[in-house]
Amino acid sequence: MKDLSLKLNAFEGPLDLLMHLIERDKIDIYDIPIVEITEQYISYLRNLSEFDMEIASEFLVMAATLLQIKSRLLLPKEAAADDGEEADPRQQLVEMLVEYRRIKRAANMLRSLKEEADRFGQRPPMFANMVERNVGHYPVQDLLKALAGMLAGGSRPTAFIEPQAFSVQEKMSAILQRLKRHPHGFLLNELFRSGRPGEKVAAFLAVLELLKLGIVTISQAQHFAPIYIFGRQGEGSHVS
Repeated sequence: MKDLSLKLNAFEGPLDLLMHLIERDKIDIYDIPIVEITEQYISYLRNLSEFDMEIASEFLVMAATLLQIKSRLLLPKEAAADDGEEADPRQQLVEMLVEYRRIKRAANMLRSLKEEADRFGQRPPMFANMVERNVGHYPVQDLLKALAGMLAGGSRPTAFIEPQAFSVQEKMSAILQRLKRHPHGFLLNELFRSGRPGEKVAAFLAVLELLKLGIVTISQAQHFAPIYIFGRQGEGSHVS
């Protein structure tokens, strides 16, 4: 018999010890040699360096169960009534070990999943700080009517775009006429203080065109200071 140097607290219970002995010797769990496994189990308990009765009580109960099964197997079998087969005394122990092995494998799988999950970090949800808004409830019939209205092939109002009411050429002539009245120049911002958006756009394009032709010049004393527009000396005021 091999000298067992294992400690009692290395196993979670008597079934864990039995499973260790079965797997160590590669025994078929459905055909346990009860005599051999009982001797190994009891020998293991005898070789314990420390024997705590409170901890070892479950192991002693299993030892008694193994001895009972062993004695039932060693006793001569009586003829069963109606030629029926006598139940195997090991059956209940086998069922317990099979169930324990299934649970232990599941526990090992869960432990592996937990270790894998511990390697990943977490962050708060992307929309955790957003405020939820309560949207009004609309019956299905209203939604279907809205969808039918969108898919209907009825006539739709036609959008008309107004033609450009302001000519860039006319704005260029107006700027030159204004420079004649103000030979020392005037504030560029005065061109955009009033009028419709289209008129302001035409005035801005007219200034760019005059600058491109070299007819006018603009000046600013410093950053964010008012901008002035001047007519170049000797340049004609006619715009073709």
